Amino acid sequence: MRTHRIYCKSVSENNSVFKIDQTQSMHLIKVLRLKEKDKVEVFDGCGASAICEIVELDRSSVSLVRVSDLEVSKKPTKKIVFMVPFIKKDNFHFMVQKLCEIGISEFIFYKPDLIDQSIAKKDVAKIYSKLEDVIISACKQCGSNFLPVTRIASSLNDGIALVNDMDVCVFDVNAKSSFDITKINSSSICMITGPESGFSESEIKLLNLHKFEFKLVSKNILRAETAPVVIASLIQNHFDNI
Repeated sequence: MRTHRIYCKSVSENNSVFKIDQTQSMHLIKVLRLKEKDKVEVFDGCGASAICEIVELDRSSVSLVRVSDLEVSKKPTKKIVFMVPFIKKDNFHFMVQKLCEIGISEFIFYKPDLIDQSIAKKDVAKIYSKLEDVIISACKQCGSNFLPVTRIASSLNDGIALVNDMDVCVFDVNAKSSFDITKINSSSICMITGPESGFSESEIKLLNLHKFEFKLVSKNILRAETAPVVIASLIQNHFDNI
């Protein structure tokens, strides 16, 4: 039987006995129905994990003790950053979940000019705040001990300002040439994709100003949430990670 995985930063701290937060506690108690002396794998999001035993639990709190040494995963040698727009909530969560499972290092989320009207008037900071549970859940499921770095930008221009010393590629349905995965050899890369309605004219001018290459990822038009997943899969396959 597979050992259940949970997330808690405290697993890698000096104290061998620690409490997990309410969300993780409720999942162990209400969903998994675990009891005292049951064991779980706990990861800290920074590469470390250990087997722990439940020593105390009540209706909303669980305390654990480490019963194994910490194991530290090797950090990926390739830094893969995806700069993706805020899109419809369900599609957005699906995209982020799958990119986490594939093994993306970092997200930069930006508010596009042609943002979908269903979220145009919403506070993107609130949308962003709900992503933590999506990311933690994805890493729990896929076995990764690293939570990807996440950053938020108010516009594409602000997002580009966060990119330094990386090879950048932009994906657009109007690009003239196809994405050649064999040319991706840098240790730090950033892939930029657009929203459901594509990049605005001003965003295209901005990207051209930075002299970023525009590429096609498929002869078919892919959805805003599908394109990043396809691109990430191609990249990780090229790096022998899939």
